[in-house]
Amino acid sequence: MKLELFSIPVYIDNIDCSKIKLKNVKFTKTWFSKTKSSHDYVNELDEESNKYLLNKIWDLICCDFNGLFEIKIKNIWENRYKKFDYQETHNHPHAYFSFIVYKDIEESQTIFMNPGIDLIQSYYVDSLLDKMNVLKRSFKPSCRKNQMVVFPSFLQHMVLRHSNSVSIAGNITLKLKEN
Repeated sequence: MKLELFSIPVYIDNIDCSKIKLKNVKFTKTWFSKTKSSHDYVNELDEESNKYLLNKIWDLICCDFNGLFEIKIKNIWENRYKKFDYQETHNHPHAYFSFIVYKDIEESQTIFMNPGIDLIQSYYVDSLLDKMNVLKRSFKPSCRKNQMVVFPSFLQHMVLRHSNSVSIAGNITLKLKEN
C-alpha cells in the first residue's frame, strides 16, 4: 500500500488574460532582485475582472472545500521581467492561497520548493536524488501564456532568470460562509 502523506495541492488551468484589468498600476524595482513590480502599490481590479478571476480560482479549488468557504482577493500586482530578471525564493504570508497568471510569457520559470528540501538534501546524496522519482526537491510547472497556477501561500517558490515576460500575482483569503 502506498499513502501520499501531507499532499500539497497545486492547481493549473487556462485563463483569458484579456479579462484581467488592473487599475492604478505603478511600477518600481522591488525585492532583492530589483524586478519591476506593482507589488508595493494598491492595485485594483474592476468589478468584472474581479468576478472573472475569483470564479476561475474557485472552480479550481472548490472541490477541496465543499462549498463551505468564500474566497476574496486580498492583494494583486503585476511583475515585469526584463533582461535576466528573476525573483528570489519567497512565500506569501498572511494568505491561504496565492496565484500566478502568466500574462505574457513563453514558458513559466516558476520553481516550487519541496517544504522538506533542507531535510531531504541533508539526508541524501545529490547524485542519488537526481535519479530518484520520489523525494523531489522542486517542481517546475510547464505553464505558458494564458495559464494560471494556484497554490498554498506557504509554499516556497522562486522565478528563474529570464527575459521579457509579464505575470500577475496575488493572494487569496478564505472566509467561512455564514448560514
